[in-house]
Amino acid sequence: MVNALEPSGSLPWHLGPGESSDQPESGLLVADPVAFFREGYRRHGPVFRTRFRGATWTVIAGLEANDFAFRNADAWSFEQSVPGFREQLGHTHVTQLDGKPHVRKRRLLKPGFSAEAMGRWVGAIAREAAVCTAGFPTGTSFNLFPHLLESFIRFNAKTQLHVDLTPEWLSKCARFEEDLMFGINVSADRHSYFSGRDYGSLKQEVFDFLDRLVQRRLDGEKAEDNLQAILDEEAPGFEPLDAAELRSVAYLLLLAGIENTAKLTLKVLERLETDPVWLAAVREELAASGGGGSMAGGMAAFPRLKAAIQECERLHPGSVALTMHAARDFEVCGHEFTAGTRVLHAHTLPHFLEEIYEEPFAFRPARWLEKEHPKKAHATFGSGTHACLGMNVTRIHTPLILAEMIRRFRFQAHYVPDFTNRLGDGRCQCRPETPVTLLPIAAA
Repeated sequence: MVNALEPSGSLPWHLGPGESSDQPESGLLVADPVAFFREGYRRHGPVFRTRFRGATWTVIAGLEANDFAFRNADAWSFEQSVPGFREQLGHTHVTQLDGKPHVRKRRLLKPGFSAEAMGRWVGAIAREAAVCTAGFPTGTSFNLFPHLLESFIRFNAKTQLHVDLTPEWLSKCARFEEDLMFGINVSADRHSYFSGRDYGSLKQEVFDFLDRLVQRRLDGEKAEDNLQAILDEEAPGFEPLDAAELRSVAYLLLLAGIENTAKLTLKVLERLETDPVWLAAVREELAASGGGGSMAGGMAAFPRLKAAIQECERLHPGSVALTMHAARDFEVCGHEFTAGTRVLHAHTLPHFLEEIYEEPFAFRPARWLEKEHPKKAHATFGSGTHACLGMNVTRIHTPLILAEMIRRFRFQAHYVPDFTNRLGDGRCQCRPETPVTLLPIAAA
């Protein structure tokens, strides 16, 4: 038996060149986790140890590890996995729940986040995407990233959580989400980060705003949005959501995930600039179909755009690895783990294995039109009962705003795109500087 809790156990260590297990963490793991996990997997197999955030972690990687991790939610304590979410958003925040409480919360949230719940808004989001992109500066350099963040908040405010937001509140909400995600993911002391800035007052403003909105709904105000669908849903056998839980739901509907969606959108634009042939084909595809407004029936008429997005999901997942804690004893990949083991689940490693994706580091959207790939090999949003709640939101918002941007503009970046994935030090979470110029296409 391998006792994965024991640093002196028989599992091999994997660290960067010149690094030792006495260090707080592997610099290579933080700077280039894809290279780190690939090398560890090739050298040691699907299970090995490393140092991260001042502790010893056991890495699991590969398709077999994904299959086990996604099928056995009861093996993990999600409450312990990312404590920053629980601290900042409450102990009933959906990502921090295990067992029956998690089943209850996902059941009650389904009317607001299912594919059907989001699909009914495709037309409205397409119209709002046209309005947002028409307001982007053209012919002059500007920072695109905050415009994308505010666009996705506007999409949500028109559909999932009907609310009028002033430009000041759009900016305030975007900044709160950025600060929240940076603090939760930064490897330094998150408590010092949150207390050493104006984050506390900003959080209070946003939470007070959401509390007032929720209270109006509880007092009888109605709206045709996803929050109302959640409030109106009858779920026998499940305790209804209380006011504190509904504030968390309002946060999820309005703000959660906007950073990752904005970064994915940027990566698609950046990668398409490196492949003008594919970009031209996508633009032709959009011109023939009339743009994003015709996506209400799905993406069948947009295979090239869909393939470009899938390829960027593969190359640039929102999270390269998941920090997990074993809730019970179990065996995976021939190794036995004990309850309490810290586990780094390198769930996206298959994205970068040659035996699954030919030339895995190349941007090749055509691969998604040529053949099927193993289901567990594409793990951007996870899988199983704890799959990303916002997957359907991202997969509607991303193509709709890209459809407008690609058919309306030529995209010129005035920065060198960084295609390296990073882990754990927060640098991947802060607002990137993305100076661009958008040049209108006459026929748009």
